[in-house]
Amino acid sequence: MSSGVIVQEQHKGKACVCPTWNAVTVGRDGSCQFLIKSETVSRKHCELYAELDGKLKVVDLSSQGTFINGQRIDKEGVAKIGDELRLGAEVRLKVIGVLDPLLPKRDQQGLLTLPQRLLPHLVILSVVGHGGAGIVYEGYDEKRRRRVAVKVLIAGGRATPELLERFKREAMLQGSLKDYPGIVRVHELGTLPDSGELFFSMEFVKGGTLRQRVKDGLSHHEGARLMARIARAVHYAHEHGIVHRDLKPGNIMVSEEDSIRLTDFGVCKALEDTQSLTLTGVMMGTPNYMAPEQVEDAKRVGPPADVYGLGAICYHVLTGQPPFLGDDLNRMLDLVVKGEFPPPHQLDPRIDAELSGVVMRAMVTDPDRRTPTGLQLAEELEAWVKRVDPPKKVTLRLPPKSSASSFTV
Repeated sequence: MSSGVIVQEQHKGKACVCPTWNAVTVGRDGSCQFLIKSETVSRKHCELYAELDGKLKVVDLSSQGTFINGQRIDKEGVAKIGDELRLGAEVRLKVIGVLDPLLPKRDQQGLLTLPQRLLPHLVILSVVGHGGAGIVYEGYDEKRRRRVAVKVLIAGGRATPELLERFKREAMLQGSLKDYPGIVRVHELGTLPDSGELFFSMEFVKGGTLRQRVKDGLSHHEGARLMARIARAVHYAHEHGIVHRDLKPGNIMVSEEDSIRLTDFGVCKALEDTQSLTLTGVMMGTPNYMAPEQVEDAKRVGPPADVYGLGAICYHVLTGQPPFLGDDLNRMLDLVVKGEFPPPHQLDPRIDAELSGVVMRAMVTDPDRRTPTGLQLAEELEAWVKRVDPPKKVTLRLPPKSSASSFTV
């Protein structure tokens, strides 16, 4: 038996729980429970009634029309989970699912069932990504009225003290960089009430990862422009005493407007920390993008290791593949340490030799001879972009003097 149905506006991600005991009015009038700020929506556009069976009765109050899966309803209609509502010509809502506190909070594998209310103010809607120890959900913070991403440490009570500490540090160190627009903002760190598992909520980036953008296709100048923005974000972290240590295309979000957001500081290192969590000889990071000194001893890494990682990502962006590939991990790491890989322009002759040189300088095996900072790498990439894809000149023409109007006060 349903206690509510979740509806989400698709552009900004605003969500609303429609309870079974009361109608929810949707529109741009300030009195509407589900406020949609769009001139294409009527002041009171429609009413939504959650049914006990999980369906949603929709009553049209507008002149522009309310549509279910593209079909305009005549006064009222019924939507089910997965259906799309369109208000007028543009605004689209999706019926996400049933919010029922009587359902189990976890499935047979111990993972959170969706959707559900995680905290009194926080509803999680869907899975957007996962890794070895964590899952990232899309959620909605009803208290602050914003779309969020929620990262949960899924190891639960089996998590080692070191893993728990790393998760907390990720949230706190990434949160300390909140003033830079190129780094995902962390909002809240807490524990789940049923299991005690750690979670933190953060800025939701609508778009995809840099890895996906490369798969979809990027021109060389577009890729270089994005990499310059990423390099500036990494340099900002370095200026604030933080080395990322796991830079890779999957840890970089690219919004639909081509802004970038650096995330996943799970193995980052605070330079001023005297009690490092990294053990000597333990490899931390992703081998395909890892600096030689990081392979040999993770405690040695500093900002130059991130500069190398930026170069390796740029290599991937330009060529479509990382500089090191293979199923034999030991062989791959040996190539990383020796610096044996072809320059980008040899792998793809269409790549400009100057741009290839920028990448190779960032990936020099000796960190003392490497491009010194992320800022310098960004400036070199920007200089190349400016040369090959200069901004269009804008000419402002003044009207002839004879056409100028005059007036007297």
